[in-house]
Amino acid sequence: MNKGIFYFFLVIIGFTAVGYGIFEVLENNTPLPVYGDDDHTVSSFSLTDQQGHSFHSEKHDGKIWIVNCFFSSCPIVCPKVMKNIQEVHDLMRNDESIVTISMTVDPKRDTPDVLYRYGEKYNASLDSWFLLTGEKKEIYRLARKDFLLSASEGAGDEGDFLHSENIMIIDPEHRIRDIINGTGPKANQMVLESIKKLKKEYKL
Repeated sequence: MNKGIFYFFLVIIGFTAVGYGIFEVLENNTPLPVYGDDDHTVSSFSLTDQQGHSFHSEKHDGKIWIVNCFFSSCPIVCPKVMKNIQEVHDLMRNDESIVTISMTVDPKRDTPDVLYRYGEKYNASLDSWFLLTGEKKEIYRLARKDFLLSASEGAGDEGDFLHSENIMIIDPEHRIRDIINGTGPKANQMVLESIKKLKKEYKL
């Protein structure tokens, strides 16, 4: 091969590597967007956790929230989402700046006892991963209006049913900062990356 051509290819490869490195740096430093209207935040709420204790969201103000909806009898989608959340939870379970909130969309069947046993399957810490139940109307209002987990309309009545594979990342100011498909093969990595960005942004 001609030496001139050889050096030309070396230069091209070098510029490509540098360019890729710069892209990676920019990508990692790009702040997460804010979803919803400019003033949209998740309001305070109270539900019941898997131990039968009252869960008050205000106790977790100033933290990063990982949020999803599920139901314990879900055969395919929910187990995939919960497994990805578990992989994040196993790494972050003792990080006091992070809390995981999983709300059942089938509160009639998902009693605290059912949720307790369900949480055990995913090694859920009772201090940092809360599986919540409560009044259906309140849960569905939160899911739709506050967490923007579904675009469908409904009043949370007997015939209403909500199902979403999304994982929401909520910042310490109660703003939605990421929406991740929880069934994706890299969902756990995407959640971790979003948490990493928020921890840097808020110096947590």
